[in-house]
Amino acid sequence: MKRLLVCLLSLALLIACQPTPEEEIVVNKRNQSAMIEASESEENVPDADLRTQYHIPEAMTGSYVSADGVVQVTVNAEIDVPNGPLPIVRVYAAEFEQRLVTALWNELVKDTVLYDAWENEETKADIEKDLKNYNDLIGKIQSGELSENDSMYTIDELNEMIAEAQQRYSYAPDGHEKTVETGILHKQYLPLGNDKKAAFRFGISARSAEGESWMQFCVENNSDNDERLVYRYNDGCDAIDVWRCARLKYNRESAKTDCFQIVQRCEYAEMYPVKPGDPIPNAAAGSLVLTPSEAYAEINRFLNAAGLSDTYMISRAVISGNSEKPDMPSTEYGYAFELVRKIGGIPCNRSLLSTQASRTVEEDYAPSWNYERFQIGLDENGIFCVYWYSPFSIGDTINERAKLKDFSEIQTIAERMLPMMKVENFDSSLASSADRTIDRIELGLWRIAEQNELGKGMLVPAYCFYGTDHFSYTTHDSVEDAYKSRIILIINAVDGSVIDPQKGY
Repeated sequence: MKRLLVCLLSLALLIACQPTPEEEIVVNKRNQSAMIEASESEENVPDADLRTQYHIPEAMTGSYVSADGVVQVTVNAEIDVPNGPLPIVRVYAAEFEQRLVTALWNELVKDTVLYDAWENEETKADIEKDLKNYNDLIGKIQSGELSENDSMYTIDELNEMIAEAQQRYSYAPDGHEKTVETGILHKQYLPLGNDKKAAFRFGISARSAEGESWMQFCVENNSDNDERLVYRYNDGCDAIDVWRCARLKYNRESAKTDCFQIVQRCEYAEMYPVKPGDPIPNAAAGSLVLTPSEAYAEINRFLNAAGLSDTYMISRAVISGNSEKPDMPSTEYGYAFELVRKIGGIPCNRSLLSTQASRTVEEDYAPSWNYERFQIGLDENGIFCVYWYSPFSIGDTINERAKLKDFSEIQTIAERMLPMMKVENFDSSLASSADRTIDRIELGLWRIAEQNELGKGMLVPAYCFYGTDHFSYTTHDSVEDAYKSRIILIINAVDGSVIDPQKGY
């Protein structure tokens, strides 16, 4: 089997405070019981909507500057408020069950023949490649082309590796017959060093045959290891980390792929937010066939066919070009949809790139539970890609109607914290200031992790402040603009605590 390096890269912390405030504004940060108690309301008014009950305006505006004058914040954001009371609900990390996988396979793959791309056993050809590489490296050392000190392995180590590979060669199969995939989850072993079967998961790795139009359908459920598995060699190591982030990916060949990839990276690009009834933007008129209304209808049809219409909803849709720079006109445009879980019609907040929640931040490789993210790309022929990470299941309801803080209290916290939140990739030695723009505020449900537990948590009412940071690097007469659309700040609407997505609470 081809060697797989199964390493999870730690994602950068997307939301953190730059300086530490003189007074601790994050209340009940480590006391979830107190937060639940604060959510209990003795006299909620059943008929009052959230805007009226908690004095939430239609929009928030203002300008704020950090204490050192580096970050300048402009807030000009509509406040999105759901209909109905907000609950607190227990949730658990989930996997993709066969019934759902079958429904998605039938909708996306249909009659296309895909083959198993997961090789569970190395072949003689794989080992021959390894032997050639080992012998080539020995030859370079012996000829003086490469110093043994600069080589990852010594000659003695390479000879030991050759002997071990030759032993494996004696019982390795000549090759693998192509297996047609049918959308059924099956056991996949995860190798770790010398192709040792260190862990396993249930998944699918299916793709089209060489020479055929590209299509891929993959499911990666959680592996069974409950501790980090490490294989160390010389100056490096391979590892299988502990995480809770089941993944489902679908791709087919499309001219719109680049449009979707740019949106997924959330970098500055030519994007047009659209809603049903909007016209196709003039720039995209020559590239798009589907109108926004037709695109929304297709996504909703897909959700209904897959049995997801009661649990997921469209949070936003954008038309994006395939160019990342505003001065480079795009030639292709496609739709990108962000979907979110809904609980009784109440949406969860969009996570964007806030995708990792660790039990502790002290450990570089702490067990992690990623936030859910569900995205769909659409072109004139229908859905061409689906990326769905870290689904969760719903447990019991802790509070059907959580008591929230008045928005005036939330605004006071936001005004203080927004200039203090970290500007990602900002280097004060190269740039003197950063302009932060908050263009959207959403009140919804945000998942927090239960402390010291992996894969257990709660959905709690929270305000998410979305925006971009812009700063300029001036070096050698060149200027580089840096944009990043992301969640700048998350405030728990119950107790006013600032939620750190890296910690998960």
